[in-house]
Amino acid sequence: MSVNFYIILNEFAGGGRAKSLWPEIKAVLQERQVSYQVAKSTYPGQATLLARQYAKQHPDLTTVNNVVLAIGGDGTLHQVLNGLVDASLSHPIPVAYLPVGSGNDFAKGIKMSTRWRAALNQILGCSTSTWFNIGTFRDTTKDTTGVFTNNIGIGFDAAVVNDANGKSDKRLTKRLHLGWFSRMSSLISVVYNQLSFPLTVHVGQHRDIYPHAYLVTVTNHPYLGGGINVAPTASVTDPNLDLIVIEKPHLPKMLLIGLMLRMGKHMRLKSVHHYHEPKLHLIAPSIEYGQEDGEEMGGRYWDTYFEVSKYPFWIDTTI
Repeated sequence: MSVNFYIILNEFAGGGRAKSLWPEIKAVLQERQVSYQVAKSTYPGQATLLARQYAKQHPDLTTVNNVVLAIGGDGTLHQVLNGLVDASLSHPIPVAYLPVGSGNDFAKGIKMSTRWRAALNQILGCSTSTWFNIGTFRDTTKDTTGVFTNNIGIGFDAAVVNDANGKSDKRLTKRLHLGWFSRMSSLISVVYNQLSFPLTVHVGQHRDIYPHAYLVTVTNHPYLGGGINVAPTASVTDPNLDLIVIEKPHLPKMLLIGLMLRMGKHMRLKSVHHYHEPKLHLIAPSIEYGQEDGEEMGGRYWDTYFEVSKYPFWIDTTI
């Protein structure tokens, strides 16, 4: 099948790694005589705009010959997917993803290669789209909706994202491959400064109240923050979302939870609560930071509904 790729390239992804790799990626595309056009995303949110414009320029018929390829990290994929969903096509244009960002959690979550050449082969060798589950949310306080491939976090992980993105030396540390240092300093800062907050979880007619929630993550697959196995049993092929609620412990126990998180064995701890449901409703009456697929959502009150949807991806992970 002849496929035309509309490439949305985020040159800033991975601290500029996407930009440096583009000549090599382009050479492979030309060698394999791939039909493509490329647009560059140069400011936050532009990838969403480009994807939406491209989708709306195509007839809402079968679009199996067109694929939108996001080259960047999880944030780039997040923006591109939201633009495609915003177009509201009856026959959605499949999306592909070349993971050349910092975390590449979605690639890990679908067991896609995180080595760009192998990942590109899984895209170019694909012959039909695969429908993966994605998360959807509707926030009543902000009157906003959106989709996510990885997770939406409230509290600790979102505060780490906000702190790291706000550092003036962010681009420099990424260029020097010291992004881990920036994340670690943000992690330490948030550990000492992030307060617990009240959270109510509604599942159907059932309600749970957590007076001291600390890390709250609604996730579509196991990974968070560059490979942390936050929800080991979550899967993009399961018609449910996973919610992890961790209550704030004393500092010594917090270190234990951090270690158990790294080992993927935190689920047995009493301060860790797990839900596996197709629909969730979360309420946090205090202003808390949020993150969606590693992108900042800002501080807000939360009254948010989460569900599962599906979208076609042009990736063959068996290759």
